[in-house]
Amino acid sequence: MLEYRTLDPLQVRIDTHRRYSRHDDHPDPAVRSALGYRPGLDLLDVGCGTGEFLRSLAPSTGRLAGVDTSPAAVAALRGVPGVEAHEADAMVLPFADASFDAVTARHMLYHVAEPLAAIREAHRVLRPGGRFAAVVNIPHPAPALQGLASGAVADHGLDPAVFQIPVDASNLPGLVASVFGIVEVERHDNALVFPGPEPMVAYAVSMLTGFGVPDDHPLRPSIVDAIAERAAALFASAATVEDPKGYVVVTAVR
Repeated sequence: MLEYRTLDPLQVRIDTHRRYSRHDDHPDPAVRSALGYRPGLDLLDVGCGTGEFLRSLAPSTGRLAGVDTSPAAVAALRGVPGVEAHEADAMVLPFADASFDAVTARHMLYHVAEPLAAIREAHRVLRPGGRFAAVVNIPHPAPALQGLASGAVADHGLDPAVFQIPVDASNLPGLVASVFGIVEVERHDNALVFPGPEPMVAYAVSMLTGFGVPDDHPLRPSIVDAIAERAAALFASAATVEDPKGYVVVTAVR
């Protein structure tokens, strides 16, 4: 996936959420709690990203495996003791049936062409009694940040609708229920609170590849300038900008 050719933009977003969230923002503890995770369980993290989640679990007496379509994500995990790294599609997992006690899909199902197919694959590789946990955003999170990026893209004659979110808190519980049956949903509401425009600009720029504007796009420098101008305008009459956000953890048992 072009957006994750490098993990730097993803790290910008992770760091922004940690530094500027009104309340402590780290979904990994919520996922571990929802799973009832304990060392010794065989766990698969689908869409492992920077690999931080699996690193936090290692070493373990159980099997720890990560899957991602991004070679950069797989490379980030290789060499971590006790952790497998696989470059593979969430819709075609390279594992036998009933291979794991737990499967996680954290903030990744909106990058999958067919989220339902990925959920079915998670169900397939889980053992009976195994737990699935998925994290997605609430609908329309961080509208100010989204507006910075989409507005600047649209101002340059490009279609911001290319950045589509096919799954969020409004429809994920139903998708998971259609495969697993009973689901549990835990919602976490929060907000980003920015003291100045610079972190907003950095975050919005990190989203541009998702809007079809990669680093080598001829319009990118101008779009970045437009984002900076829009962000500065937000602070012309306000000392801080608060941008609401949130996510849900959806869990189910095979």
